[in-house]
Parts: sequence; C-alpha cells; structure tokens
Amino acid sequence: MIERLYLNRGWTFKNEKDTLIVDVPHNVFDLKYNYLNEDDYQMISSYEKEIEIPNDYIDKHLFLTFDGVAHKSEVYINDKLVITHYCGYDRFVVDIKDYVNYGNKNTIKVIVDSNEKLNIPPFGNVIDYLTYGGIYRDVYLDICNNNYVKDLFIKPVYENNKWYAIFVVSLSELSNYKLDIYFNDLKVISKDINPNKLEEEIKIEFNDPKLWNIDNPNLYKAVITIDNDIKEETFGLRICKFFNDGFYLNNKKVKILGLNRHQAYPYVGYAMPKSMQELDAKILKKELHVNAVRTSHYMQSKYFIDMCDKLGLLVFTESPGWQHIGDDAWKAQALENMKNMVLQYRNHPSIILWGARINESRDDHDFYSKSNELIRSLDSTRQTGGVRCYTFGEELEDVYTYNDFYDPKEKRGLAPKKKVVKGNIPYLVSEFNGHMHPTKMFDNELVRTKQALRICKGMNEFYSDGDITGFFVWCMADYNTHKEFGSGDRICYHGVLDMFRNPKISSYLYSSQGSEDYLMLSSHLNIGDYNASTIQSIYAFTNADEVRLYRNNELIKTYHKSDSPYPHIPNSPILIDDFVGNLLEVKEGYSHKVAENMKAVLFATLKYGNRMPLKYKLMFLRLMLFHKINYEVGYNLYGKYVGNWGSNEIVYKFEGVKNNKVFKTIELSKARYLHIGLDVSSNTLIEDNTYDVALVRIKALDQNGNILPYYNEPFSVETTGNIKFIGPNLLSFKGGYSGVFVKSNGKGNGKLIIKTEIENKEIDFIVK
Repeated sequence: MIERLYLNRGWTFKNEKDTLIVDVPHNVFDLKYNYLNEDDYQMISSYEKEIEIPNDYIDKHLFLTFDGVAHKSEVYINDKLVITHYCGYDRFVVDIKDYVNYGNKNTIKVIVDSNEKLNIPPFGNVIDYLTYGGIYRDVYLDICNNNYVKDLFIKPVYENNKWYAIFVVSLSELSNYKLDIYFNDLKVISKDINPNKLEEEIKIEFNDPKLWNIDNPNLYKAVITIDNDIKEETFGLRICKFFNDGFYLNNKKVKILGLNRHQAYPYVGYAMPKSMQELDAKILKKELHVNAVRTSHYMQSKYFIDMCDKLGLLVFTESPGWQHIGDDAWKAQALENMKNMVLQYRNHPSIILWGARINESRDDHDFYSKSNELIRSLDSTRQTGGVRCYTFGEELEDVYTYNDFYDPKEKRGLAPKKKVVKGNIPYLVSEFNGHMHPTKMFDNELVRTKQALRICKGMNEFYSDGDITGFFVWCMADYNTHKEFGSGDRICYHGVLDMFRNPKISSYLYSSQGSEDYLMLSSHLNIGDYNASTIQSIYAFTNADEVRLYRNNELIKTYHKSDSPYPHIPNSPILIDDFVGNLLEVKEGYSHKVAENMKAVLFATLKYGNRMPLKYKLMFLRLMLFHKINYEVGYNLYGKYVGNWGSNEIVYKFEGVKNNKVFKTIELSKARYLHIGLDVSSNTLIEDNTYDVALVRIKALDQNGNILPYYNEPFSVETTGNIKFIGPNLLSFKGGYSGVFVKSNGKGNGKLIIKTEIENKEIDFIVK
C-alpha cells in the first residue's frame, strides 16, 4: 500500500423518508433506549459519495474497502455494479481501478439491505439480539502498486526450545522485497528476500523473543517493502492449545475466565467508532479483570480485537449465526463467512479459538465437517470450537464448547463434564447464567445479589474442576433484543453491566479479582428490601485480607477470606452474617457463653420466625431459667440488635484491610444529601478518520459516595460548542445510574451540561 484514504465523511444517506448527510460509522435508524420497534431499521437504503481519482493513480490498484456493512450491500462505481456482498460482519474489498474515471470525480453508491428476511446468516428465525443496519465501520481506499503483497500470514512456532515465526507471503507479482521486524519501534530483524514463487514461507528465528501473554502482551510489527509499496502486520510470539486438563499459553496452564460481548450500544446499535470499541476491551480487562472474551455471535470490530491484542485479552471468535441453519445457499454463505473470519483475523495473537459452527445450532455432520476442514486448512495454529446448548453432540471440533444453563434446582452450578461430553475432548463453558436470572439495575438488591451469587457458584466450581478449561458468563452488558426475548421492553437484562457499562452487583465479583485494592458490598442494609424487614446476611466483594465491620463506630467483627462459601474463587466474596458481634457482652453485660447462646436464639428467630427448631427453643428456655432472660428481654434485644424496627439510626462501617492497612472505608447511613458522580472515558476527542465519541457514566450518590439504587428520576442534557450528544435530551436514571455518549462535531471546544433535580454538572471537552 502506497497510501490509504479514509472515506468516512460526507455520505449522502437516503431511505424512503429522508435524505441526510452523514458520517460513517452510521446506523440506518437511531432507536429508543427501550420499547423500540425493531422493524424501524429493516429497510433498503443508499449511501452515496463523490471522490476524485487523480491521474497519478492510473497505473495503480485502487482497493475500496468496507470494514462492515449490515447486511447485504451492492457497491456501484459510476452506476456500474462492482460487487454484491452478503455478510454484515466482515470486511470486503473490491479493486475499482477499471471502473473509475481518472482525473475526474467518481460516484460511489452503496445499496444496503438491512432486512432480517435475507437468506444469509444470522437470519432465518428470530434472533436474540438486534442486527441493525448501515455502513457502521470504516470505509477507505488503499492505493497499491502492481507488485504488492496480497496477503501475509504470520505463524508463531516453538521448536527445540527456540522461537520462530513463519511468514507466509503471497505476492501479486514475483518481486524482491525487504522484510523488517520491529519491537517497540526498534528494528530487531531485517531480511532481503528473493522469492522463487508467488506464495512461499520464510522461517525466521527470534534469538531474544519477547513473548505475548495475558500479563505481558508483547507485540511485534512486520513490514514488507516492495519499492515504495508497504504491507504491515502486527503479531505476537505465542503458542496456544486446549488439552483435557486445561488451556496452555506458551506451555503454561491458564484458567480462562471470560465474558461474552455484543458490539451493541444504546440508540446507534453497532455504529460506534474506534474509541468506544477500544473502551469495551479496556473495561473487560481493567475494570472487570477477565482474561478472555467471546465475540458473540459474530466477528467484531478490528479496533476491539486490536485492543485485545494490546491488553492481553484472550478471544474466542465466531462467525454470524444464532441457532438457525438454512438451506444450501445459506450454508455456502456461512462457510464463506468462516473463511473470511479466519483470513481477516488470524494474525491477531489474542484469538485462541475459532468458532466452527453456528451458535446453539443442531448437529449437521456434512456442514460442520466442511466448516472444520475449511478453518483448519486456513490456520493450523489454532483449534476449533462449536457452541452448543445441548449435551453429547457430535464431536467434530477440537474443543467442546457448551452453553451451560444447568437446572437451577440442582445442587451444582455447572454440569460435570461427563454429563455433557462423550469423548476425550477439551471442554469449555461458553455461556452461563444469562436468561436463568436476568437482573435490572432497578431490581431490589436481593434479586441483584442472586445474579451475583449464581455466577459465584459457577465460578467457584470452575476453579475447582480441572475438567473445565474456560468459563464465559453471559454476558458483559445488557443489550437490545427482539420482542420475543428479554423483558418485553426490547432489552435483555443479562449483563453484569447495563447498556451504559455501569456496574451491577454481579460485576463486583469480577472487579474484585484484580490486584488493585477493591471493596464493594452487596447491600445498603436497608431493611425494607428484605422480607419481614430482616437482613440475615450480605456479601463483601473484595481482594482484601480482611474486612472489619463496625456498628456505630464499635467493632463488631473482623471477617476473613475463610468466611466465604466460595473458597475456590481466587478473591472469594466474604459472607457477612453477624451484625451483633460481642455487643451483648460489651453493652448488656452478659458472659461470653450466655451472649453467644442468646445471639444464636436471636438469629434463629430472624431465620425461622415462629417455626424455630426445637434446639433453639430449648436454648432460650435455659436462658430463661438460669439467666433471668424472659420473653420481654429477648424481644427488646431482638429489636435493638437484629430487627432494628423503629430503632434509632444505626451507622454501619466496613473497612477493607491489606497488609494491616485500611485501603477503603464504606459507611452506610441515612442519605442526608445527594450529589452526582461522573466517570468520563475521555475529555479529549480526536477528529481523525471520522468523528470520535466519549462515554459519560452518570451516578446518583449519597454523602458517603454510595449509589442510590432506587433513584430513577429524569434529567436533561445539552451541549455547546463542538460536541453533540447521542440520543434524546431527556433521560432518566435507572437504579441510580445512567449515561450519555458525547460525539465530536468539528475541532474546538465543547461543553456537556447535565441538569438534574439534585445538581447541575458541566463537563468540558477538547476536540482535536
């Protein structure tokens, strides 16, 4: 490539109703947050743009590239059809040199069909996600010489305790070229190559290899130069393989802990630029501390995968589809999609597994024999997997990947491998929980905690079960879906985050797995959230050595990691089930034995009510006979220390402690004043190849910085200067959280103004 020209700006978009000037990424119809109509984006629309092709390019190749157009696209140059493409999730390229008028303006026109009745994957039946429409990824023109590199596949190899890379170079013409390899912008290898054929392999040894792994994702850059034409590819030195006893990266076992991700956002669907794609990868790695992601259920943005490479985030990727298998033409297109998936993504070191079947589809021996054979022929360095929602399927793939929605009444959270797989094959859980316990931000905290504890149960078993190589929970964030799924409002509330990437309680489990100091609680200790207004236990999600609980500044108890029912999770959530501690001794003057017995009776009353087991009744009888604790005394003690009904305010304080130092304090008390908290992904927007977007996560807080989980009030947003907001100007909090996407609108300064009944907030942005 001599030059790349991005063509994202200034497209004329037309549908039956409107004619607009738009920039790419673009969605054919911007939707409401919920209670939307999924029919609105199903249409045939067009995009048109003029470009000038100078005479200097008359002897060059002109590769027009679309990184993603949903879903069928016809590309015309000067009214001549040059390509029809039948997938909404992969890149497609056409050489337009024979269609353009040199020295003049040329018209590019794209007819986009975003109807869901197309006979191509993922369509055929109703799908549990929305598919949107439009040119939603970059468009660019690559100018190349006649002698250029058609393809470069880099295969890492470890042999005889040495690291190599095999460069499979495909040329358009037989030409000498130079291969340079860089690490951190420093040239480490340089070779002059005199090829004997158009495609051949060059094997190069790395004497001081910098390996790619999840903790140190070292990346190399290969640059091939033919005259002034350059081909660049980023790669990593690493080998990966699934065995029955686990997944091995560079011959070291790694327990794969991941989440599934949809590439969807409120209002605009798939149409988000580089910064937002990268942000999701950063949230997964740096906020949720997973080491893997499954790109369900289609190939996702190159920018997202690039960031996975940079962060050391393992990727299980698959081609578009959801349960349905169509006719022969449909299957042929599915195989074409899988081919493009491998060819376009195989140099990414983060990708460790190829999806060789349609998500949750039935067995189809001939079809999936072909898909596995195809993928293996294109990439011998990775294995194949095939996601099922049923047990004992045909084992054509290298890894049996299973969506484990085990019977919630079973004692186990995960099905044992022997109940899923027949053969001797590596086993991976590709989905867990999801629709088994959907959770909204505004559900009461018992419901929100139950989602977290179901995931705890599965995660605990994953870490203790050597038969399971990986564990992916469904899913990272809530997403819009069809009316046949979700909660009727067109949202699947399956995420550990909401659609603005705000945290649910279940996200605390993931965030606590990192090395940064972390402490969050499953409860605000408000009795009205609990049946009979009694709180029996809560959880501290933390990586602390210990958690100290205070009641009105008096130490109640110090909890440790051993106080967890999930001991196999590396940073296991701590069960806090005693809010009395030694207060019966300190405040009421009872001996330790009497206090402990009385406490047991009080907690039994809390748990069983009038159906208290006999042993606790006898225990209370002994207290009455020998220690003069009558019913009235017991009743008062219960109200004072357990029930709290009608008592004066109790202030609870929790301290997270590491190395005998308090790193965080959480105080739970009456909300006396409220304020707004903001988390801005970036105050600087970069107008480069297209517009830029920042995410502002908004939360309503009390004076102690605790979220107000039932704050659902409206607020408005407005902008000044060189920014706009995406979506409506009137929004509402949902469970104390909300968000706004801010979009650049030319270089300069801008301001976002958020107006709430609590307070107004202003955020300054710089657009460069």
